[in-house]
Amino acid sequence: LDPSPRRAVAQLRYPRHAQRLLAGFLGDAFTTRPLIIFGSIVSALGVALCVFVKSIWVLHLTLGLIHGFGSGIVYSMNPIVISEHFIKHKAFAMGINYAGSTLGTFVFPKLLEYVVGLYGFRYAMLIFGGILFNSVAFSLFLRQPFWLNKRATVSNTPEICELGFQGPTEPFIISGSITGQVTSHNDKPNLIYRGLNIARLPMFYVVTFSFISFGLGYDCYNSLLVDFAIDKGIAKSKAVGMTSLCSVADLAGRLILPALTDRNLVKRSTLMILLLSLVGVLYIMLPYASECGYIFTLTLGLAALLGCGVVLFPVLLGEYVGLESIAMATGLMTSLSAVFSFTKPSIIGYFRDTLGAYNLLFVACGCVTILASSTWVVAEYARQKTVKNKWTIDQTQTTTNILVGTYSLIP
Repeated sequence: LDPSPRRAVAQLRYPRHAQRLLAGFLGDAFTTRPLIIFGSIVSALGVALCVFVKSIWVLHLTLGLIHGFGSGIVYSMNPIVISEHFIKHKAFAMGINYAGSTLGTFVFPKLLEYVVGLYGFRYAMLIFGGILFNSVAFSLFLRQPFWLNKRATVSNTPEICELGFQGPTEPFIISGSITGQVTSHNDKPNLIYRGLNIARLPMFYVVTFSFISFGLGYDCYNSLLVDFAIDKGIAKSKAVGMTSLCSVADLAGRLILPALTDRNLVKRSTLMILLLSLVGVLYIMLPYASECGYIFTLTLGLAALLGCGVVLFPVLLGEYVGLESIAMATGLMTSLSAVFSFTKPSIIGYFRDTLGAYNLLFVACGCVTILASSTWVVAEYARQKTVKNKWTIDQTQTTTNILVGTYSLIP
């Protein structure tokens, strides 16, 4: 660990990144409810234990290792819960889920400043740990949908089914009996098999590469915006106020833009292409902005687009890999992202400490994001070329159609 204050603070995020390496295996071995409850307890406990902090290394243990591990579990599992419960308005529901962190920026920074002024840092952390323990109570309300727990059952009761069709008719009756013995059976493939199935999906790599590219720029934007604005000659008070206003745009991006895909106004893949392209262009334009109003306009646009991207990635991942594999796919994607996340503090430090400015860093983020957008363009073009005609009932016309059918299951 680097003892410099800048690197030491950045390294507090390492345990959260490390936890992502376990997310897929934990999410596959257990349901989301016990994991989120466990993560909430560990996360709150890590903050509360900061009451004993007397050095940066103890802070690494409590706020970094313990809190980071717990919050990493909650952060990884929450999108899976949304994907399991919502189908029609999944993007909007995911936006509400991620809007919580944005809404917190309006309240908790000032609240933390006030409480620290009254009781000091250590006791303020104890109070905030108590606040976080409320998440444990809310986690108890989570349940896995009943349709994910269906099991085959055998009944000795005769069952009658009726099927209705339109068109010329010839009623019919089919009677028969089914006998035999059904033993317990689990159709869920094993861990390795499902992992290999995900690894064979080309779109998984497209989503993952885009997620890593997006995450690089997202972390740089959140971590460096105030310093970047100050380097451009903007007063610190204005720079801090600018970040607060950008939170409003971020909230709008998380709630409004993804909801457009729920109403089929735009395809999610198309929105992702536009989003990554615009984010890349804005990153490249940002270093060349000199006036406060120009910088503020660019950062507002970035905030809205980045907020939309945070919501869109888990929705798209579930769309391409399927509900049964979402936990494993989320774990694999976040694991690959976590490996790269360990290098981000060094990358940021190189541009700041060696090159002396963040200009080239934002340009690099923009180029990588545009490259990710181009992979989506190629992938969508390839998907369109390989689409095959699907049979529908309208494509087949018969001279005799069935009106009513009765099937009797006799035990």
